Amino acid sequence: MGFQQLKPRFYDPESDEETVVRFHLDLMRAHYKLWSDLHGRRYDAEYWNRLLEREQVGKKWAEELRKRIQDPDALLLVFTDTDDILVGFLYAEIRNDHLTFRREGFINEIYLHPDYRGRNLSKSMLARGERWFQERCVSHRHVFVTSNNLAAVKLYASLGFRVTDYRMSKTELYEG
Repeated sequence: MGFQQLKPRFYDPESDEETVVRFHLDLMRAHYKLWSDLHGRRYDAEYWNRLLEREQVGKKWAEELRKRIQDPDALLLVFTDTDDILVGFLYAEIRNDHLTFRREGFINEIYLHPDYRGRNLSKSMLARGERWFQERCVSHRHVFVTSNNLAAVKLYASLGFRVTDYRMSKTELYEG
């Protein structure tokens, strides 16, 4: 496995879709575990896998990416290692913020295969997105991070992102 540097290229559904959908589903499972921890619930992998299947999350994700592939306000990149193995994905977009009515940048998803984490590769992946925003004169950027995903919080903070909102949740348990 080549760890030195990742090679970016534009997402191609014909060659990349199966792997990128698998990345997305892995990311969703990881988030479900984080959310379960936050809500004090036992993580039930079988439940979440059934939900992902029932809701056709992979199929819907593939459709979303196919719709965005030609959109000039969307950036879909895959990253390969030195052996040309697909190991990462970045999806960023520019859209009108619903509160400020400005065109702002959003990191919608970043995924790096676990074998490649801890080597600052995610930072270099995000740098590609940052350059893309800069080239389009998009000065405000956003990313949504689960609060107990400490590696992601640390990564975004190291790139200058700061907390600007809080999403607060409450869980009430009922008998029956």
